[in-house]
Amino acid sequence: MKVFLKLVGALALTSTLFFSCASTSGQVKDGKYIGQYDETMTPENSCVIFFSFQGNQISEFKQINTKKDIDTQSFEYGLLNVWDMTVFKPCKPGSRYMLTKFQGSIGGGWSRDYWDMELKPSEQYLVIDVPNEPGIYCFEIIRGDSLAYSISDGKKFEISKADSGKHTKTVYKAADGDFKRLYGNTPWYDAFIEKKEQILNKAD
Repeated sequence: MKVFLKLVGALALTSTLFFSCASTSGQVKDGKYIGQYDETMTPENSCVIFFSFQGNQISEFKQINTKKDIDTQSFEYGLLNVWDMTVFKPCKPGSRYMLTKFQGSIGGGWSRDYWDMELKPSEQYLVIDVPNEPGIYCFEIIRGDSLAYSISDGKKFEISKADSGKHTKTVYKAADGDFKRLYGNTPWYDAFIEKKEQILNKAD
């Protein structure tokens, strides 16, 4: 089953049923890749996408463009990571990823939302279209609770186009440390720094 819970106060609990989400081993844990990425995939021929996926403990995305090699991007997040920055391994331009599972919580005090969801291939509530040109792209901020509410209402969750959201500059600045941990001393970190400077110098 798919579960979304809203906790209000110490004992009051309301729930709506969805699909269940089992725990997963992530390719990224505490900001470090568990496995190595394919080093033949470079900023000249591939893409790295990223965004702040707030409130999650785990998430998973699957390639659904049938013209591309099937791959899954899986993540685990630190409990104290405010941004929950999600930085993909390099992927092919024109890739298309759907969210297949996510689990987390957000809120505090007397009110907290919890979600634990696994989505079928037909339930493409969150889909990310990777641009057709190689490079680095930001899809801004996705709040886990907003996404969970959207799915509970059976609605597709709309995200900003690559590098076009109103918080894009903020997310580029916040992602610097994550890119350095994940891609430091590789061409991808150099490409990120170059792209970040371009974004920050753009007129609003």
